[in-house]
Amino acid sequence: MPLPTHYLITPGFDNEAQFLASLEKSLQAGTRLMQLKAKGLDQAEYRALATRVIPLAHRYDCQVLLSGDPSLVDELGADGLHLDSKAAAKFTQRPLAGYYLIAVSGHSLDALKRGEAMGASFAVLSPINYTSAHPDIEPLGWQGLQEAADQLAIPIYALGGVSADDEPAAKEAGAQGIAGNKGYWNN
Repeated sequence: MPLPTHYLITPGFDNEAQFLASLEKSLQAGTRLMQLKAKGLDQAEYRALATRVIPLAHRYDCQVLLSGDPSLVDELGADGLHLDSKAAAKFTQRPLAGYYLIAVSGHSLDALKRGEAMGASFAVLSPINYTSAHPDIEPLGWQGLQEAADQLAIPIYALGGVSADDEPAAKEAGAQGIAGNKGYWNN
């Protein structure tokens, strides 16, 4: 299945029922690839949430990538794994079979190249524009995104200070599209 133009990264939440309702609205609106981030949950809470999210997403033909322990992917029936740069640095080879998606995210071309060498399916580069999530990191800009896209053989998504409105600019820079939730998460 070809990758879509957006990769939803779920936001944090206080109310699980509201989170699941918003997720379903996002799926109804066309989300077909997502990372269940759920920052702040312990492993048992994350596992419990994933057992509800995966079947919901699959009803809409949306692929779900988990964070954390690679063994959860097969155990829970997810479609792959998302590795941030810290997690990706732990692997020298693909942590899952080739039929699973592996995403790597990082703040530099070198981090993404290491992910590509490890066997990642696609990459996420950030920050493209200024973002309060990483105020200490100099934004790469659209030119930086284009330079990375030109040097990677795997698809790349733009993240950080971008929204759904930036899809055309991301594609113009050679990216697959946008990663994140701004403009994709439906409350």
